[in-house]
Amino acid sequence: MSTPEDGPGPAATHIDIRTARDSARLALARHCPAGRFGLGSLRNAAADRRAHVFCAATPDARLVVKVFAPGGGDKGRAQFARQDLVATALPGRAPEVLFYDDELRVLGMRYVDGPSLAEIWPTLTPPEQLAKLERAGDWLAAFHALTVAPHPFRPRGPLDWLIALAESHRQRRREIPDFAVFEQHVAELQGAFPRVRGTPSQRAILHRDLHLSNLMQTRDGLVGLDFENNRPDEPLRDLVWLLVDAMARGDPEQPPHPAASALAAGYRQIAARADAMIFIQRLVALGIWANTTTRPSQHNLARFVAARQVAGVKEPLFQV
Repeated sequence: MSTPEDGPGPAATHIDIRTARDSARLALARHCPAGRFGLGSLRNAAADRRAHVFCAATPDARLVVKVFAPGGGDKGRAQFARQDLVATALPGRAPEVLFYDDELRVLGMRYVDGPSLAEIWPTLTPPEQLAKLERAGDWLAAFHALTVAPHPFRPRGPLDWLIALAESHRQRRREIPDFAVFEQHVAELQGAFPRVRGTPSQRAILHRDLHLSNLMQTRDGLVGLDFENNRPDEPLRDLVWLLVDAMARGDPEQPPHPAASALAAGYRQIAARADAMIFIQRLVALGIWANTTTRPSQHNLARFVAARQVAGVKEPLFQV
């Protein structure tokens, strides 16, 4: 099993809350000198993190500042560039970028006034959850539409990655839960590989970290957060990530079909053959499965259970 992304680590890759707060104050003094901002952490402040996020507020204004660790300058610049492009192309669907201080590695953004879908999920009835997932599918379709283009399906790299994960388990460099079942799934994908390679499909620049915490519910609709990725891949990957997270926040033992159908109704169409769609959804689910942490939180364990459910499905989940 892997280790959690956030936690104690080398100084170059992690930053403590006090240092991050000092950097945020310096950046605000440079870029918003007219305001005297109070700062409140929007994440768990106890642990050193790869980035700390604050709400900066005055009586008249609120914004969000994200402070990256010393080794996170590339990530900061990538999020600045990508989010600025998305916010310009999809006004109201991504936070407006206000500034990026390259020296301090601080990104300033417009504050999104609303809870995340993760926060409100437990208060929603099952039909309300499905309605939110349909709107999430619509948001994702608009996001992918900015860069989507036809492309033949190229699964060799991701499949080799899964094979390497399995080999790491055999050599006791990681522990994958329910490994015998995991290994059988990987073998089935290897068998399907010649049939799906090169079939008609699409690529788009993905979100690659799309979960309910990164979709904010506002009065005007959903707003997406955290744009760092700028590499294209199969659009279905983002849909599977979001599906697994939604399942994990409910009953992960339930079949994935209702939630997947709701996402598909919002997304509307994926230009891939049915066998390629099955391959991708199983591939992504197996990647989530393999990265279950050594001491999983309740949510991390639920994601494993949900991913195991999705990996076992052998029909397309996202057809309308």
